Amino acid sequence: MFEKVAIVGAGAVGGYVGAQLSRAGVETVFIDPWPQHVEAMRNNGISVREMNEAENFSTPVRALHICDVPQLISEKPFDVAFIAVKSYDTRWATQMIAPYVAPGGCFVSMQNSINEEEMAAVVGWGRTLGCTVNLLAAELIEPGVVVRNSPRGTDKSIGLCVGEVHGRVTPRVEALVSMLEHADTAKATTNLWGDRWSKLVINAMRNGVSASTGMSGKQRDLDEHARDVTIRLGSSCVRVGKTMGLALDAVSGLDLEVLARAEEDPEAYKTITEMILKVANSRSDSQRPSMGQDIRKGRRTETQAINGLVAERGRQFGVDASIHQRLNDIILQVEAGKLTPHPDLIRDL
Repeated sequence: MFEKVAIVGAGAVGGYVGAQLSRAGVETVFIDPWPQHVEAMRNNGISVREMNEAENFSTPVRALHICDVPQLISEKPFDVAFIAVKSYDTRWATQMIAPYVAPGGCFVSMQNSINEEEMAAVVGWGRTLGCTVNLLAAELIEPGVVVRNSPRGTDKSIGLCVGEVHGRVTPRVEALVSMLEHADTAKATTNLWGDRWSKLVINAMRNGVSASTGMSGKQRDLDEHARDVTIRLGSSCVRVGKTMGLALDAVSGLDLEVLARAEEDPEAYKTITEMILKVANSRSDSQRPSMGQDIRKGRRTETQAINGLVAERGRQFGVDASIHQRLNDIILQVEAGKLTPHPDLIRDL
């Protein structure tokens, strides 16, 4: 069903998935705004470094600068466009690629946060799907080089979940699953919105803490105070999602029902701490969440679409998620250069 694929945003996740598709023989075009990255891919292909060095590989790819996209008008259109840019770039990226996708083609968000509405505003709900990236932690460490810092998914812990906004399993979802299995374990979901919020819990409790403190993922989880903050962030995010009526599932090794009780139930707190430490010890020492990577590289984060979104929904549904707003405000100051990342920034959260 899908013969030609566009990866719009060939950073960590887009670059990794696109590399796996290209290596498997899927006609894949990488589109990215970072000139040095595009040139490196054109000249040397893309290199992927796995946690198991024996699985490292390089593969030639076709890469375009965003200014080169108009040349696609004379080519066969894409069957699917994976949108893998930062959340704040969703609308323009979808508008940019839309003219080059076949009338029956679809657009799949492979991003942090919940951006399907932004995509649907451009191409319509009927062409919009979501892909929740449950386990894939990666980093674009230099032009043309992506490092994966997390284990692959398993039959019990699926790496990628693809779904329609209406929840039915359609032939195109099944085709997407088959294709994405080249990159990680994948399945069709009938609970896209619950999956999306479940993953948002993980991003909201982890990303901002690393961004504000400068800690890697493992450092954050092994530090008692930072870990406590993540638990409180995650617990409130789960309660917001449940109040919204979403069905939430375990994700990234964490039981969200237990997490929801962790602030008030000492036994739940102990259990969720053990789960966090188990996950921490399965990751590489260098793993750093995307917002932590953004701060290190001096660029804008997705905090407004992650912690800011949780705070907004909390206010809307009457759930106290003010800790997310306070963290969001700290990160915005770090972005602006008014604060320097340090563990002390979260001491009063």
